Amino acid sequence: MLMDYVKVYRYQDAPDHLKKLSTNGGDEDWIAVIPENLAEEYFPWMEEGTVFGCCCVDEYEHPFYPGCKVRIGCHA
Repeated sequence: MLMDYVKVYRYQDAPDHLKKLSTNGGDEDWIAVIPENLAEEYFPWMEEGTVFGCCCVDEYEHPFYPGCKVRIGCHA
């Protein structure tokens, strides 16, 4: 995936193939897609308990783009 930015969706607006990654059962708030070239970067605004963060932030491999990460923030 050739991007040089992080794409953030409100959970309800994210593509279905990304929403299906979550195992939190409806408590999701946002989904971020992180391209391969930024996959190892630290994004403090996504961390649990920060202004942008939630109670739980899970990370997954992108289902279609190897090396890309998907993070999902949940409030419970």
